[in-house]
Amino acid sequence: MSTKLIAMRKLPLIAGFILLVTTVANCIASYGRARVCLDEDLNRALMLTIRDKGLERMRQDSIRAYRLLATPPADHRVLTIGDPTFQQHIRHEALRSRAFIAYHFVPRNGDIEVRMEGQAHCSMAFVWGMSDQRLSFWLGLASCLALLLSVKRRKRTVCAPAVTTMHLTPMQEQLMTMFMQAPDHRLGKQEICDALWPNKDNAAETLYTTIRRLRKELDAASEWEITSERGKCYLLKRRPQA
Repeated sequence: MSTKLIAMRKLPLIAGFILLVTTVANCIASYGRARVCLDEDLNRALMLTIRDKGLERMRQDSIRAYRLLATPPADHRVLTIGDPTFQQHIRHEALRSRAFIAYHFVPRNGDIEVRMEGQAHCSMAFVWGMSDQRLSFWLGLASCLALLLSVKRRKRTVCAPAVTTMHLTPMQEQLMTMFMQAPDHRLGKQEICDALWPNKDNAAETLYTTIRRLRKELDAASEWEITSERGKCYLLKRRPQA
């Protein structure tokens, strides 16, 4: 088999692998873009909340709430509050019920330093659902089809002896090619006649002669044989081991 023919048969497998890698890369990139978009939405909502309420007011309210709920601070503590104003400023409706403001309290020189951060309880599945995976879907589908085509071709390929090791006529080579490409390596008699001698009225005798001579070549140079099934078709198969 020529190098060019081998490369052509491997083309679906190579294409499927490239598409699969591209699909995975696009999935990861889309997920990352969705994650950044959600973070930007939280930051924007926090800035608008600070604008509406005032930074000092939010700071004092959070400190009073912390002192009511916690023991005197000795280290870094975090208080989370589901602020309605903050949630209303979030653009993604599905994110609103998951969003909250995290107040970080850090004792420093007898005072309390407060840092605010917009956060949300977002699982990987949630972020995945928010990402645009349409391109990944089509790439993945194309990858599956290419790999399926590659597997199908491999199943239909017979590990038969190379015809160059036997003395075959052009007609016998065509017949061997038909056997190698046929499902289960089975060919009907009429199917062979129609393909090899389409204009011959009675091609049965020519078929029998071609099969008989091809059998002799296979018996002498390979482990394969051609058998007749119910007088209507031929089967190329491995010869039983002695």
